[in-house]
Amino acid sequence: MIASVRAAWFADRRRPAVWTITATWTILAIAFGIGIPYLVHLALAGDPEQADAAESLLAAVLPGQLVTTGIGLFPLFGGAIVVILGALVVGNEYRWGTLNLIFTQRPRRGQVLAGHAVVLAGLTLLIAVLTFGALALVTGVLGVVEGRAAGWPPAAELAGAVVAAWLICTAHASVGWFLAIAFRSTATAIAVGLVWTLVLENAISGLALVLSPLKVVQQILLAPSSGALAGALGARSQFDGGTPGVVESSGALLPALVLLGYTLLMFGLGSWLAARRDVS
Repeated sequence: MIASVRAAWFADRRRPAVWTITATWTILAIAFGIGIPYLVHLALAGDPEQADAAESLLAAVLPGQLVTTGIGLFPLFGGAIVVILGALVVGNEYRWGTLNLIFTQRPRRGQVLAGHAVVLAGLTLLIAVLTFGALALVTGVLGVVEGRAAGWPPAAELAGAVVAAWLICTAHASVGWFLAIAFRSTATAIAVGLVWTLVLENAISGLALVLSPLKVVQQILLAPSSGALAGALGARSQFDGGTPGVVESSGALLPALVLLGYTLLMFGLGSWLAARRDVS
């Protein structure tokens, strides 16, 4: 098992796409989470009638709101990015025909696929940590520039937000991972994964507002569960002027369990399918 993890890490860390996606998401998180709100604050700051709105925007990009600002970015924007990552890391194995070649070697197929899953989970953890680290750095600089007290959130809250972001990312990445195995194609997996998470699930969530029976279905969907987890940690709902994808939630337990279930199910089904079907 350790050898399979090392082999998967050896391959993934040399894929330019992995680091391109990681860097792209980090830049987007800073731009959408901090940059745009701060620019709007600057535009409104000179208007006395918009003083309250400008102050609210400034407060959102200071260190005190790091948890809510950061976790609110993951349900919609971050989820879509890591679906692509999950599809790429295993889809490229089919593109180059290396997976079936590996299956003919000594490691068992389950171990090979488990190694890829562990490395993918490690990459999503890295993305979560880097995102909050970058946001902390930028918000800290803005706090100094604006002459405001830092007011950093408690370490336990910040750690909880990082874990929640990791869970959201891993669940979405596992979907891309499974689809790449199911279709044996990176491009098809990315297309289906994005349609699934951005179009289909959001459509069902919209219909749930007028069709109450769909509210039960909504609670077991990937994107709404991600938004509910972010909402449980304090991110403002999209219906209350917050980040798109975030919804109100009475607690974090149910959405966290749904996301964990997606992770285990997608990794399990993908491993089973590849082990049973992909015979050299």
